[in-house]
Amino acid sequence: MKNLVLFLAAALCAALFSPSLSAQNTRRELKVMEYYVNGQDTIFIDEIPPAVIHPRQTMSKRDWVKYYKRVHNFSKAYPYALMISEIIQETDSLFEAEHYTRRQRDKYLGKMKDDLLKDFDPIFRKLTLKQGLMMIRLIDRECGMTPYYILKNYLGGATASFWQGVAKLFKGNLKQPYDRFGEDKDLEELVGYWERGEFDNLYWLVFGKPRPEIIIPERFKK
Repeated sequence: MKNLVLFLAAALCAALFSPSLSAQNTRRELKVMEYYVNGQDTIFIDEIPPAVIHPRQTMSKRDWVKYYKRVHNFSKAYPYALMISEIIQETDSLFEAEHYTRRQRDKYLGKMKDDLLKDFDPIFRKLTLKQGLMMIRLIDRECGMTPYYILKNYLGGATASFWQGVAKLFKGNLKQPYDRFGEDKDLEELVGYWERGEFDNLYWLVFGKPRPEIIIPERFKK
């Protein structure tokens, strides 16, 4: 099972650096807010997704155990999803600023793929299956690409179909996009805690101890 997670995570790391994918998909579509002018005031209008409040105190024991595990797994998975997204953005910025040719990009990306596999192999092997699959879904959230799409475009349709079949054996679906208002709303709630700077407090309330530090390869430490 861990070989599945390791392969998918490593393939995602490598595939996300394909120029045809990273340049095309890592740029977010800009949205122009609606507004109207009232006298000298300009009033902007936007739609805010509804907030979902979970009554923790009324959770059943079974639901509480699920929540307990989800918070712990998220603490392991999300930092790596953010790290990979940051690497992609920095690499795109480097190519843009230095005006790399296609040959220079391929050479740079080839070395980076090898380094990523070397750096992250021992880390990903320590993740559980659920943590690895959660990380892959969160990479989808950050980059806007399903794992199946990445594998198909970088490694070919046959490879993508093979790993889709393997994922289904473990009740996974590499074609399913991240759905922050549906299937992944529980993950999105935890992302909200993280973005507001409240996740560490949540982890302490749930476990009664600080969130464990993740392992960061030396060359990625700031």
